[in-house]
Amino acid sequence: MGLGDRHQKKDVEAALKRAEAAGLKVTRTGKNHQWGWVLCCPCNRKHTVPCTPQSPGEEARYIDRFTRRHAHCA
Repeated sequence: MGLGDRHQKKDVEAALKRAEAAGLKVTRTGKNHQWGWVLCCPCNRKHTVPCTPQSPGEEARYIDRFTRRHAHCA
């Protein structure tokens, strides 16, 4: 992720950094209500990250769960 591609919610941003550290790809789209995706290239699976999640803490937990499930692929 580039410097200008940070998520506005600190919990979500921290989870995205953990996903990158685990070897997953984080991309920013900026379309509609999506901030971007967390991608697992070997499995071809993705988790959509919303711009304004209802609960940033819950979204961070979803990203962490996706990271745990797909870290073995990276």
